[in-house]
Amino acid sequence: MPVVAQALTSTQCATDLMTVVPAVTRFLRADIRRHGKPQLSLSQLRVLYFLRRRSQSSLSEVADYLDVTRPTMSAMVERLVQRGLVNRISDPAERRRIILTLTTEGAAEMERVYDATLQTVADRLANLPAADLQQVQAGLAILGDLFDEPMGDGVTG
Repeated sequence: MPVVAQALTSTQCATDLMTVVPAVTRFLRADIRRHGKPQLSLSQLRVLYFLRRRSQSSLSEVADYLDVTRPTMSAMVERLVQRGLVNRISDPAERRRIILTLTTEGAAEMERVYDATLQTVADRLANLPAADLQQVQAGLAILGDLFDEPMGDGVTG
């Protein structure tokens, strides 16, 4: 007797999504942490990644992204400034606003860690058949469209 496929519901799909995304996130974080050590903590790498995508962000914007307090972010940024990875300047138009940008060294370190992690992910995907890769890509495009949040300047977060 043939098996009749049941229609997939949005709740079933959401359950799978909420199971898979944390697993992928844990994998990515572990690999990023592995490539970033001993130089940088995962939180520091997340600051560099954010600034790579959104140069000239305020301290508050980065704190919001990492979901930490402004004093915590200020201390983290201070360590990155001391290591020559981030520039911190006062906004000439608004003195209380601090503008953060990556230094050349900070951008190079972020690229090094990002490229190494990208290669690890590519290696993991390399054994999939082309049809599966296309399915993954299509699914990611759909999820990107559904969950993409504008960050005010056309760059997504």
